[in-house]
Amino acid sequence: MRRMKEVCRTISKGSKTRFLLGVEADIIDLDGCLNIKPEIAAEADLIIASLHIIPGIEMKWRKIASGKVRADRRKVAERCIRGEIAGLKNPRVHVLGHPLYVISVGRYLKSIEEVDDGLLEEMADTAAKRGVAVEMNGHFFREYTPPKGYFQLFKMCLERGAKLSTGTDAHIRAHVGDLENIHQALGRINAKPTDVYVPAEFE
Repeated sequence: MRRMKEVCRTISKGSKTRFLLGVEADIIDLDGCLNIKPEIAAEADLIIASLHIIPGIEMKWRKIASGKVRADRRKVAERCIRGEIAGLKNPRVHVLGHPLYVISVGRYLKSIEEVDDGLLEEMADTAAKRGVAVEMNGHFFREYTPPKGYFQLFKMCLERGAKLSTGTDAHIRAHVGDLENIHQALGRINAKPTDVYVPAEFE
């Protein structure tokens, strides 16, 4: 990590492009703990905390789509949202990655109206109070149909003063810098340039 950080610093010198060393860490429980060691986190310029598994439930990610999860979709969704809220409270976190899109929840949550509105309000409130940005994830706009009412969460964030992060979540080179869908989404909720998260190093 330290060597990579030095590389970022070196190639940023004399360049119009600035490079940061970032980490996407997993939120692993309902306490908002991350799956990286504190000494690793301390070296990162930017930490995105994302939920990829149902917190507190031992499951291999490819087997999450079980009948039990489908039957308890709302309960699972609420548990995952509570995990994301806990992640927002972690003092090391800068951005909450792909909210409401845990592998299981992304597939089986048809509408955010299925979960208690108070949870989404709490997520937006917590993001604003903690100064953590909420990510609009380009990968999901490309690959999936967002659940009904998905933009409600982003509007709640803006109403409360939370920033939005514009991540392409590129998994292949062709998607690097592909922000067209994100720009359309920002326009849909009337976001202003000042509503978009900018790391402190670039302010």
